[in-house]
Amino acid sequence: MAKGALSAKAPEERRELILRATVAVVRERGFAGTRVADIAEAAGTSQGLVLYHFGSLAGALDQALTLLEDEFYIDLERDLQEQKGPVERLRHMAELGTGLGPAVGDWRLWLEIWSRALHDDDARETRESLDRRWRAALRDVIAEGVTTGDFRSTDIDGAVVRLASLMDGLAIQLALEDPDMTPDRFTDLWWEAARLELGMTAD
Repeated sequence: MAKGALSAKAPEERRELILRATVAVVRERGFAGTRVADIAEAAGTSQGLVLYHFGSLAGALDQALTLLEDEFYIDLERDLQEQKGPVERLRHMAELGTGLGPAVGDWRLWLEIWSRALHDDDARETRESLDRRWRAALRDVIAEGVTTGDFRSTDIDGAVVRLASLMDGLAIQLALEDPDMTPDRFTDLWWEAARLELGMTAD
């Protein structure tokens, strides 16, 4: 995209283009290998405009991941309604975790946030907010299954934390391209744990 391509666009459109450029560059180079100049070039704008909207490279990444998550949850709400009952809804969430979703499955971006959250308060707040959102969606499906009798649990909140944390752990191996972890194995391992956690029958 040629420089100056954003000059005539509305502020919100400029912001979105910069955020999508941030996602593309960080996916390719990682946060440590990305400069504001790289994002500006990919978005066809100036470094000053990137900093004007987001303050820093870190700010752009945090908001870029939030943008992807917003889109993900719009799609998730629709997709879950299309599934027939809580078992199929939970299975769908397991499959999304392997990489079909724009953010929950984009584990390379999550690794960047997790790493920064160890030392950066803003990244920590972003990480906590995004995790709460996913756990809330997971809790809704599990609670529905307990109500319908498809799941058995006396500790729904505990089940949510355990299953969400397991997904994060499996995701690290998937993002690192561990030879023992594939998308299919990711789904199978997580689903087996969910089946045991929630007292589902083998079929």
